Amino acid sequence: MLKWFVWTGCALLLLAFATVWPAATSAAPHALSAAGQLQVKHEVKGNDIFIECFAVQFPFRKGDGGGHINVYLNGQKMTEVYTAAFIVRGLPSGKHVIRLELVYNDGKAAGMAHEFEVTIS
Repeated sequence: MLKWFVWTGCALLLLAFATVWPAATSAAPHALSAAGQLQVKHEVKGNDIFIECFAVQFPFRKGDGGGHINVYLNGQKMTEVYTAAFIVRGLPSGKHVIRLELVYNDGKAAGMAHEFEVTIS
C-alpha cells in the first residue's frame, strides 16, 4: 500500500512538472517569455523613481541567455538595466515619460514594454 502512494505521488509530481515547464526543445529560445506580460510598479520619492518590474520567465541577467531593460526618458535611451528593480535618480522638476522595453542580450526584442508618466515637483 505504501509503495502505491509513493508511485502515485511521484507520477503526480512528474505530471505537474511537465505541465508547468514545457520542453525547451519544442519551442524557440525566446518563445516562453515572449508570450508573457510586463507589469510595472513605480513610486516617486523626491527626484528619484523607484521601479519594480514583473515579467514571468524573463531572464534578468547579464551574459548568454539573459536579458535586460532598455530605459528611455522622454524618448531618449538612458541606460540598460539587468535587474527587475532599480532606481532612476536625479530627475529635474517637471513631467517625464518613462518607457521600459525588455530585450534579450542577443538583441532580440521580448515584445514586452511599459510606458508611464511621472511628475517631479
